[in-house]
Amino acid sequence: MKLYIFSIFPMLLILLALIFRKKQNKGEFVGGEISLPKSLWLSYTIGSWFLFPLILLSYDIAIGLQYVLIFHLISFYIRGVLELFMIYKWYNWSPFYGISHDLFHLLGVVFLFLFFWPQEISRITLIGIFYIFGIIISVCFESLFAILFYKIRGKEKHKVYFASNSSEWKTVNKITWFAVILCYGLHFLNAWGIRELTL
Repeated sequence: MKLYIFSIFPMLLILLALIFRKKQNKGEFVGGEISLPKSLWLSYTIGSWFLFPLILLSYDIAIGLQYVLIFHLISFYIRGVLELFMIYKWYNWSPFYGISHDLFHLLGVVFLFLFFWPQEISRITLIGIFYIFGIIISVCFESLFAILFYKIRGKEKHKVYFASNSSEWKTVNKITWFAVILCYGLHFLNAWGIRELTL
């Protein structure tokens, strides 16, 4: 059952994105309205950064890639907990925190990825390699989004956490659509790979 769920992982992320967007745009949560591409991106990052690595670690993936995934999980779980408090309790989150962490994370992942590049590549290890490429690509996009977000939002709208459908976010939403298509495409590729492992 576990394998089946993760073989349809991208579809679950899309469904959760649609549900969250509906609730967020009703004003049920702090942060302001959210556009469809941003909702899809948020669901992607939560699913792929916090959940998907756990299933990869349950397989016999190359030991070096396990080190990369463990570093990634520790790094993002620490960030995730802190951001939840900053956004929903302290209301002091700033894009600069995200940018700083993204740069640190990129350096760590790329260094470990190159240092522990596997000598033998099984199918699950290949899935892990594609996944780590996805991490690098998505964190680069996230850094860009944080920079653009700060330029548009500024300091005065400190409780606005999402890009909406308004005209000022038009360029950001276009870039986000590109990121969504690319990164979800990698996820569908990985989902297909995991499905093949179950056959």
